[in-house]
Amino acid sequence: MDFEYFYNREAERFNFLKVPEILVDREEFRGLSAEAIILYSILLKQTGMSFKNNWIDKEGRVFIYFTVEEIMKRRNISKPTAIKTLDELDVKKGIGLIERVRLGLGKPNVIYVKDFMSIVVVKENDLQKSKNLTSEVKKMNFKRLIILTLTI
Repeated sequence: MDFEYFYNREAERFNFLKVPEILVDREEFRGLSAEAIILYSILLKQTGMSFKNNWIDKEGRVFIYFTVEEIMKRRNISKPTAIKTLDELDVKKGIGLIERVRLGLGKPNVIYVKDFMSIVVVKENDLQKSKNLTSEVKKMNFKRLIILTLTI
């Protein structure tokens, strides 16, 4: 194959899939396969479209419909690979980046795509709590030192 070069701003005319760098860089996501990261990125994009179409449940959560067959077609993968990749992302069987809800009766599953950044926010909050706790312990120890000094 002989591909042409991009000139000027030609590259901007295409629709690109955004892959959150955090899924590649952070330790928490190191176990994810490349296929799972790409699928999550596709589902994330689909979530944006669902939001625009007002596909929001009673609790205010955006949901998508994305069948195993659609995944097979989009990624050119077998059914077992598509299911395995979904499982890798799932709350019950995998890392927890998606939650699938069965509707039954031949209807496609509802998929909630979860916010990959929420784990970072939680860890930062835990770190801040730890710093606050350390500061409180230091204050308590300082007060004890003062009391001990006064009693001696």
